[in-house]
Amino acid sequence: MARTPASRPFPGISTYAAAKGALAQLTRTLALEAIDHGVRVNAVGSGDVVTNFLNSFHPDGREFLAKHGKSTPIKRAAQPAEISEVVAFPALEKASFIVGAVVMADGGMSIAVPS
Repeated sequence: MARTPASRPFPGISTYAAAKGALAQLTRTLALEAIDHGVRVNAVGSGDVVTNFLNSFHPDGREFLAKHGKSTPIKRAAQPAEISEVVAFPALEKASFIVGAVVMADGGMSIAVPS
C-alpha cells in the first residue's frame, strides 16, 4: 500500500490517513478474532471510482475523477462494477483461503513509484 494514506504520509489529511490505517489493522485483527467462528474478514481499498458521490462537494465530480484517474498506472478511474466484483469475490467459496486481507483495487496506485 505504498501510495495510500494508510501507509504513506500525505500532508493535510492526517485524520483521513489515520482512519485508513486503522481500518486496515482492524481488518486483520477482526480476521483473527472471527476465524474460529467460521467468519472470514477482509477489506477492499478502492481507488477513484466514477460516481456522482463527489458532486456533493466538488463541481462536476465525474469529470474530476476521470481526470484524476489518469494519474494512476492504469490511466483511468474505475467503474462501479469493477469495484463491486472485487467486493463480492471474497464471499465466494473459491475465495475461502483469503483471510485478513486488504485487497487494493486502485488501478495500481498502491504499487506506483512516487514521482
